[in-house]
Amino acid sequence: MACVDYCAEGLLDHSLIECDEYLLGGISQAIIGSCGTELTDPSDAAEIQALLDAGTAKLVQNVRMSLPAGSPVTVDSPIGCGTTLRINEDRTATVFDANVTNANVELYNDLNNRKIAWLLLYLCDSDKVVYIDPPQAITTSVSLIIPEQNNELQRFEGTFAWRDKQAPLQYDAPAGIFE
Repeated sequence: MACVDYCAEGLLDHSLIECDEYLLGGISQAIIGSCGTELTDPSDAAEIQALLDAGTAKLVQNVRMSLPAGSPVTVDSPIGCGTTLRINEDRTATVFDANVTNANVELYNDLNNRKIAWLLLYLCDSDKVVYIDPPQAITTSVSLIIPEQNNELQRFEGTFAWRDKQAPLQYDAPAGIFE
């Protein structure tokens, strides 16, 4: 059976990294946007600073975060003998935060009981940001971990979770926002 694709346009080109300038991982800071806030330009320092000053966005520093592979959401084909259809993607950002204070316990307790609008993740080695702005809200599940031995750090660990078929894009980091 032939492949039938109802998309009107052809495939996009694949671009190569020039001169082995591969991008490195490493997320050391994040800005969390509360529900009801909108960030129109993730590289605009004035817009981001205004959200931080208004208290509708919060900067989280000196953390370790990652974006692991998403999990496809599929449904059975509506056509006999057809393959499953990928209709969406469940995505997460993981966080490891050793800044254990009572104020941060309250911050994560609060985040665990609300939804957030967007995340802006700072890539410390490339001076770029990843902007996560899904169609629906982001949920948070972060726990305080106190190890049983004194050779490990107390820490917060958890995930931010959302559903979005599209992977997030990277932008230039806004000047003066991330230290």
